[in-house]
Amino acid sequence: MKYPITSIFRSLQGEGHFVGYPTTFVRFAGCSVMECGIRSVCDEAPWKATQTLTAAEIVHCVRKECPAGIVCLTGGEPSDHDLIPVIDALTEAKFRVHIETSGIRELPGIPIEWITVSPKTAVFHQRIGHALKIVVTPGMDWGQIQARDENTAFFHRYLQPMMMPDGHTNIADVIAMLQSWDNYQGRWALSTQAHKTWGVM
Repeated sequence: MKYPITSIFRSLQGEGHFVGYPTTFVRFAGCSVMECGIRSVCDEAPWKATQTLTAAEIVHCVRKECPAGIVCLTGGEPSDHDLIPVIDALTEAKFRVHIETSGIRELPGIPIEWITVSPKTAVFHQRIGHALKIVVTPGMDWGQIQARDENTAFFHRYLQPMMMPDGHTNIADVIAMLQSWDNYQGRWALSTQAHKTWGVM
């Protein structure tokens, strides 16, 4: 089995709970979430695949970046693919496997150290994980955020500003939401694309 890969690279995690941690990213090309509020600015369209690799080849490329540590499977939408061979190969090679997914499908029983779900639509199926990260699109309100959080089980919850095509973000709006009485218990925290501020991938 071969996987469409956009890039494999080493950087610092810029989003969510592991912000600042050195991480090797494996970006899968393509995404099946068609009704997505940020599809127009998505990084990993299908035609951006630069190579197709087997699970063993992915591990080989990851090892060239770093011989150990965290590997984040992302995209695009990584769960569009059968990830078991990739996860098994990375785990056998002693890497710590994280995944960032829209939650478009469940990931039952997959041995992953950290699951971040960043839903791109109101309907998503992976409702259990370590972090729920919602990209706040212009006009999104607390009712929409709370609807996405209903009947979920996550340890951490983040609101993240949206990067607009012109490079600006709605960070002021997101900060105001987090400081409002709707978040008086501090259930939600701020996540930014800090790597872009740092000037790294």
